Amino acid sequence: MMMNTMANAPHSNTLAIPTVSPSECSSGISNNIASSPRRLSQTISDIVTGSSPNATRSRSGSSPRPPSPTHVEAQNSKKLSIEFEGGSQIIVRPNRIIRGTVHLKTSKPIQASQIRIRFRAEETATAKVKEYGLESKIERIDQSITTYFDVSTKIWGTEPSAYLMSPWEVIEPGEHEYPFALKFPNVNFPPSTDDPVGFSIHYIWSAHLDAPSFNPGARSKEYIMPYRPIVCAPPTKEWEFTEIAYQLDKRTPIANVTAKLPRKAFCPDEDVNMELFVDSIPNDLVVSSVNFTLNKCSTGQIQLQRGLARKSKVRKILSGSLPVGGNGGTIRLPVKFHVPTRLVSPSFQSRHIRVFYEMVFTIQFTSHGSLLKSSTPSCGFSLPIGITNLPHNHLLHIPNLTSVQSYLHSKESPAFFDPFLEEPPSQSSIPNELWGPLTAALTTPPITSPPNYFSLSDLPSQFIQKDREERTTFTSRLIKPGMAQELGDPITIVSENKDCEW
Repeated sequence: MMMNTMANAPHSNTLAIPTVSPSECSSGISNNIASSPRRLSQTISDIVTGSSPNATRSRSGSSPRPPSPTHVEAQNSKKLSIEFEGGSQIIVRPNRIIRGTVHLKTSKPIQASQIRIRFRAEETATAKVKEYGLESKIERIDQSITTYFDVSTKIWGTEPSAYLMSPWEVIEPGEHEYPFALKFPNVNFPPSTDDPVGFSIHYIWSAHLDAPSFNPGARSKEYIMPYRPIVCAPPTKEWEFTEIAYQLDKRTPIANVTAKLPRKAFCPDEDVNMELFVDSIPNDLVVSSVNFTLNKCSTGQIQLQRGLARKSKVRKILSGSLPVGGNGGTIRLPVKFHVPTRLVSPSFQSRHIRVFYEMVFTIQFTSHGSLLKSSTPSCGFSLPIGITNLPHNHLLHIPNLTSVQSYLHSKESPAFFDPFLEEPPSQSSIPNELWGPLTAALTTPPITSPPNYFSLSDLPSQFIQKDREERTTFTSRLIKPGMAQELGDPITIVSENKDCEW
C-alpha cells in the first residue's frame, strides 16, 4: 500500500520560519481572541525602517497585540477595529464583494473630521548582503516595497477638499459602527505569500480616525487578508516526461525513466493518478524502492547596485513511497496521491517572487545477488507540476471568468461603494470615452457663479474613475554583522547582470 505523509520542511540553505499552531491559524477576527505571534515579515520591515517592534499588524483572523507605551493612553480612550462579514474564512478573489464594519469604542468625547477605511496590496523584497570596501566588513539590509494599489474611502465625516479645511464634529462616548463595502476588480493580482524569508505579498486593511486640523488621530491594527487569483487549468491532455537518470556523481547513467500524467495542471483537494516507468540501464540492477515528494519552490530576487540577490525556499507539501514487487530492472508503477489544500496556492510569478511546484522521485536499485550496501546505487529526477485553483471544465461555469485581466495590463483598482447597495453602480451604460469629459464637467466649476442650489458640494465617489497607480519605495540600512537573524545569512550576489527579469 502506498503511504502518503504530510510535511513542512524548509530547504537546507534557508532559515526556518517559526511554526504557527492550528489554533493560531484558525483564530477569528474578533478582538476577544487571544493575541497571536508577531509576523516575521513585519519584524523584517521594522528592522529595515528602524520602527518600533510593537507596531500592530496581523492577519484578518488574528487579534490585536499589546500597544506600544507611547500610545497606551490614546488607545485606552478610543479604539478602532474592523469586523468582516464571513469572519476568518474569507478570501479575497477577483470580482468579489467584501463587506464589513468599522467599530469605534470611546470612553470620552472625540473631536474628529472623518473616519476612513483603507485597503492596499504590498509586495516586499528584503535582502541582507555583505558590504565591502570599508575598513571593517559590515552588512546592509536593502528593502523594496511595491504598492500595487492603495484605496480608501470616508465612512463618516466630511469629504476632504483641496481648498477648504475639513470641519470636525464631536463623537460621543460609547460604541459606534460604520459599515463599508468594496468590490474587487475582475483582475488577477499575485497571491498572498510569505516565502522565501524576507519576501512577501500582503493584502492589508486598516481603519483611520482623522483628528481636527491635521492633529494626530488614531488607527486600527492592520488586518492581513489572504488573496487568491482565479487561474484555470489548461485543456486536459495526457503528457509524458522522459529523462535519463544519473547516479549521484551526475556522470553515470543508471536508468531511463518515464512519467505519464493525465493532465498538465492540478488543483488543491484533487486526486492525481499517474504512472511511472523505470528501465535500468545496467543489466545487473533491479528496482528495490521508489519514493516521491511534492515540493513547493519559492524564489525571491531583488536587483541591487552590485548585482542580483536571490533567495530560495522549498516546502515539502507531501511525500510517499510506492510498493515495488519483483522485477528484472524494468518496472511500471502506478502513482496516486491527493493534493492537499494547506500551503498550496496557484503557481505564479510577480516582480520579486516566483512560486512553482515539482514532483521529485528517488529510486533505489540493488545488484543481483549482492547484499553489500555499497552495491545499492540510487538516482533521482524531478518533473514540473502546474497548480491552479480551477479545473479546465469550470472555464464556462464561473461568471466573467473569461474576462479576467492581469494586473500587468489593467489599471483597475478595488473600489468602495455604498454599503447599503447590493452592487456598486453600473457604469456600462456610459462609454469609457465619455467618462473623462463627464468627470471633468462635474468637478470643474462653471465660469459664472451658479445659484447655490446648482452647486455640487459632494461628488459621489462612484462617478470618479481613477486609474490604479503603482509605487515603489527603496530603503537601505547598515547593520553590524550578526544582527537581523530573522533574515538568515547574508545573500550572495548571484549575478552582476543588471537585468532582474525572470
